[in-house]
Amino acid sequence: MDTRILLRIAALSAAALLAVTCIYPFKVDIRRDGEYPLVIEGDILVGAITTVKLSQVRPFDVSGYKFVPIQAEGYIEGEDGTRVDGTPVDDPTIPAGKMQLAFDTSHLQEGQRYRLHINTLSGSNIISNEFESDWLTPCPAPTIDALTYSLHDEFDELWVGLSMHCNGSHYFRWSFTETWEYHSDVHSHVEYVPQTRRWDEFSRKYVYSGGYYQTAYPTLYYCWDTQTSPQINIFSTANQTEDRFEKLAFHTIPLSDKRLQVLYRITVNLQALSEDAYNYWNNIVQNSSDQGSIFAPVPSEMASNVRCISDPTVQVMGYLNAAVPARAVMYYDNSVEQFFRPPLPFTRADTTIAYNNISLAEELYRGGFLPYHEEYNSIVVDDETGAMIPSDYTWAMAICIDCRLQGGTKKKPADWPDGNQ
Repeated sequence: MDTRILLRIAALSAAALLAVTCIYPFKVDIRRDGEYPLVIEGDILVGAITTVKLSQVRPFDVSGYKFVPIQAEGYIEGEDGTRVDGTPVDDPTIPAGKMQLAFDTSHLQEGQRYRLHINTLSGSNIISNEFESDWLTPCPAPTIDALTYSLHDEFDELWVGLSMHCNGSHYFRWSFTETWEYHSDVHSHVEYVPQTRRWDEFSRKYVYSGGYYQTAYPTLYYCWDTQTSPQINIFSTANQTEDRFEKLAFHTIPLSDKRLQVLYRITVNLQALSEDAYNYWNNIVQNSSDQGSIFAPVPSEMASNVRCISDPTVQVMGYLNAAVPARAVMYYDNSVEQFFRPPLPFTRADTTIAYNNISLAEELYRGGFLPYHEEYNSIVVDDETGAMIPSDYTWAMAICIDCRLQGGTKKKPADWPDGNQ
């Protein structure tokens, strides 16, 4: 049988590798204005940093808002008296109306039970309340034996495979983060500064080396991008004879995808779930993906293990788990494997204009073009630096030159292994 089919059968047998987005239906009973249900997302991670996402929701109204502003503080306590206070996460990517608390739980011990305390703070039209989770025993860490990739020409894909064994647990959740380096189609040697409207203000830097000036240009060629799996992925091995997987293909990448163009990294985070936590998320999967029957309970009818102790009638959405997470990292280097298959090229409308044609340069820039190459058809030398002044510049569409226009940034990860800039 084809390896691909075998892997997909394995995936289907593992509870279909259930996937669901974080949006799911629920019923909200708001008794008083400002008394909104708390939505909590996160797990207590022993030996790692715990991040808890908090929000309060209300039904859609004419303004269309879903989340109401929330301010909260909290701590994690252990049965041995340990206390870890949460710190608000300052991240501009956090949606308006939500907040995150980070807890340094890297030093916690696996043999203890822990619980979370959250205090929502009163504010404009918000009622303060105190919330507390059940005592939770951390699930032991699964073992990731290998994270591998393989080429499959018949599907024009790269497959990422996970090999793991379970260490006594039967229920799991995983997520992954992808980071990749890619480059634009054209390596530009110049940069146009439109604010000056002057040709002589290209951002050239002259570096004296080897007895003469060399020109060092800023580059828009290499960029980096990242994304986190947008789904909650859970699976169970409860019906398997052996609690392990070998090279389970859980992720595929088309060979023409720019993620494979230069250097690609995937980081997988895997953790065991309690049976109750698995049932909670499995119920959400079924309701959100229409896989459950019409008689299945909606998520709001499955009790959270976090409750409001200041007012027991206040609703809480979400389910907290405690676990020792496992983590694995894999790199794909296209300079070694050369699996990347560039998409078919298209014809670029390049144009060459004179160095001193300021008006045409402005028109090209406004039309979405950038210069990428300089030509020296005559010898003109800068009096100050001794560098030659170009006579002409060649322009191309900006998206072919500026890698940032393809979604990434020039912010290179601090731990990135290659020397590109």
